[in-house]
Amino acid sequence: MHNKLELKSKSFKIHDIEYPTKLKYIKNKPKSLYVLGNLPDENKKTVAIVGARNCSDYGITLSKSIARSLSINNIQVISGLALGIDTSAHIGALEGNGKTYAILGCGVNICYPMYNFNVYEKILKSGGGIISELPDNTPPLPYNFPLRNRIIAGLSDIIIIVEAKKESGALITCEYALEQGKDIFAIPGRVGDLLSVGTNNLIKQGAYMFTSVNDIFDRLGVVCDGKIEIDNRDIEKLDYFEKLVYNNLSYESKHIDEIIISTKLTIEKCLNVLMSLQLNGYVESNRVNYYKLVK
Repeated sequence: MHNKLELKSKSFKIHDIEYPTKLKYIKNKPKSLYVLGNLPDENKKTVAIVGARNCSDYGITLSKSIARSLSINNIQVISGLALGIDTSAHIGALEGNGKTYAILGCGVNICYPMYNFNVYEKILKSGGGIISELPDNTPPLPYNFPLRNRIIAGLSDIIIIVEAKKESGALITCEYALEQGKDIFAIPGRVGDLLSVGTNNLIKQGAYMFTSVNDIFDRLGVVCDGKIEIDNRDIEKLDYFEKLVYNNLSYESKHIDEIIISTKLTIEKCLNVLMSLQLNGYVESNRVNYYKLVK
């Protein structure tokens, strides 16, 4: 289901000065772009966050946290407004009071899925944008969505894949990103988990392994507030579960199974807490499923 809105887009053709420079050099570039709100600022860094629609709670928490950290540090976030990881990325960016941009596989005056109408509205109110190569009123037909992924990749400096099954739309975005020479970061997951097959395969094939949002800052050459120096760490700021996990770690790497046994947390809860600690500079992971305190 979708909402058709009484809104009229701005359109930019490839020869217009406003047409994004990044898209002029990709294969099969869009002849026109239709926009509600704004296009991404070409003077700012931009990161795409994409992944599974039927994602886990861990994926939702993670994509929100990453997008929030990027947004706080003035990095624009792009995604596709789909359910799951895409929606979480947009929400995280909005929570960080930054700009986020949704690339649709339908006309921009159609909110698809309708469930995301509040996010759609907030993106526009916050100064971000809703973008498509399809004219207003174009319905959300299935074959339009894989094509829009080349625009997500094209407008971004880096693409982060949070969770993806073996056959996933997010992997189509990766194919376009590779074709365009973009950097891809994939988040490692548990062996045997269906939502980790796609991301683990990407790492095996040469994608960068995401271990912390600092990986992205470093790759972009951004000096930002997201990096926490050791002198600024305050253990008392951590919540109960963060302290529990933190106190069960050391400067020697521990496997996730060992951490779960010692904390008695579920795998889902433990991974969520570990990612929060990583994003805030308390914990690092230099091998898949191994964690240690940051010195």
